[in-house]
Amino acid sequence: MDKSWMTINNRLTSKEYQQGVKSFLDFAMENLGVEDDIRCPCVDCINGTKYIKQVVWMHLIRRGMPSSYLTWVHHGEHVPVSRPSASNDQCGGSGECMTDIDDPPMDELPIMLEEIYVSGLMDDHTDEEPNDLEREDLHKFTRLFEDAQRKVYPTCEKFSVLSFVIKMLHLKVYNKWSNKSFDMVMQVFKDILPECDQTVPWTLYDAKKFLRDLGLGYETIHSCKNDCALFWKESGNLEKCPTCDTCRYKLNDDGGKKIPHKVLRYFPLTPRLKRLYMSKKTAADMRWHNEKRVNDDILRHPADGEAWKDFDKQHPTFSDDSQNVRLGLVTDGFNPFGNMSTSYSIWPVILMPYNLPPWKCMKEPYCIMSLLIPGRSAPGRNIDIYLQPLIEELKNLMHAAVMWTINDFPAYGNMSGWSTKGYLACPNCNNNPSSQGLRSKIRYMGARRHFPENHTWQTSKLFNGHTEHRSKPLDLSGDQILEQIDSGTYKPYGKHPQNRK
Repeated sequence: MDKSWMTINNRLTSKEYQQGVKSFLDFAMENLGVEDDIRCPCVDCINGTKYIKQVVWMHLIRRGMPSSYLTWVHHGEHVPVSRPSASNDQCGGSGECMTDIDDPPMDELPIMLEEIYVSGLMDDHTDEEPNDLEREDLHKFTRLFEDAQRKVYPTCEKFSVLSFVIKMLHLKVYNKWSNKSFDMVMQVFKDILPECDQTVPWTLYDAKKFLRDLGLGYETIHSCKNDCALFWKESGNLEKCPTCDTCRYKLNDDGGKKIPHKVLRYFPLTPRLKRLYMSKKTAADMRWHNEKRVNDDILRHPADGEAWKDFDKQHPTFSDDSQNVRLGLVTDGFNPFGNMSTSYSIWPVILMPYNLPPWKCMKEPYCIMSLLIPGRSAPGRNIDIYLQPLIEELKNLMHAAVMWTINDFPAYGNMSGWSTKGYLACPNCNNNPSSQGLRSKIRYMGARRHFPENHTWQTSKLFNGHTEHRSKPLDLSGDQILEQIDSGTYKPYGKHPQNRK
């Protein structure tokens, strides 16, 4: 069998090398027997780890096979009789000499690229012609991997083109650089770096476009300036709001590019959840709540709480799989310009994966930005309009559930639809409140009703001169709350002046 392809250096683009890898995998599969995994002979695994066929193919394309592994003894090839037995002893009995392998250790960026690509290999494509989408994915991976290996300039030992761009964008966000300042700094680097690579993106626009293949992008969805509706799906091509008939774009007398009044930025959730399972470390952490959590009735993690346990009882099929994702949702408004006197309120919607251990699940690297709702004013109850893309994706996810939301009281009112103002402001009391008018204020004087029955304070008149005989409000089930919502009448969404309260 021809094995000359093993010495080819240009593995990513050489058709001869890729055909050789295919022939090797075909040979290994024929001699595999009942097993499904193949020993990986790449320069890092050295036949010590077994993987599925697609992963072995990926390792050989990226890392290569040692040229000393001439007899594929771990994959069904017999050792020639004329071959001295001492050769195997010199190679440690593994069929390849360890001293011939002198590849430098990989950094984390190529590993991440490999995990992103391998995670998309759902079928075996080594035995059949790839389709257009698969060719495009392979082309993206090849380009990104080459950028991860290419130096910014020939003598640079610190950064590759890809790691340099990621580092500069990280500095921009962390230090709150403006777009203009980022372009100016990059231009200075371009002027002082000797013989820099021509493929380095030197503007913010090119840098974002450069990283789009890593799955770090977002979708832009136009919205009505009165928060009535999104120009999305069936309304995506409309020029006016389907609710209030307001123009979608700002007036532009110059006839140039149309500028929308408001733009919702939506970060798809599914690829970000997949990324948590692309790495062996985070994949193990995502099962921590079931496999490593100590169940000793001490509250250390949401999985120790009553809400989590009650959810498991109601949905046993979901809870049986520890890889299913439990999410918490949080949103609130803030002023992005750091000046509280400026009237502006932008609302991020963030999801936290509570599968992770308690020392990780609330940390910044694991918080998933889902929506960035534009200002100037708070969306109020119209936040429901902006939540539509996220809600639709959550409905389609069979292995993820939102357990709860984290909000202050005004944001809780926006998210739940229950008014947190007036006589019916208490969500626990529902339509049986204990509120009373006191001059120009509303007071809530019925806290004693929450005490156990026959408590001495319920019959005492020392508080307000009256006894308390009412029982605490009933806890409504989810179905009762939904029925109550359906029976209500609400004003149309949006802040159009014609909408009445």
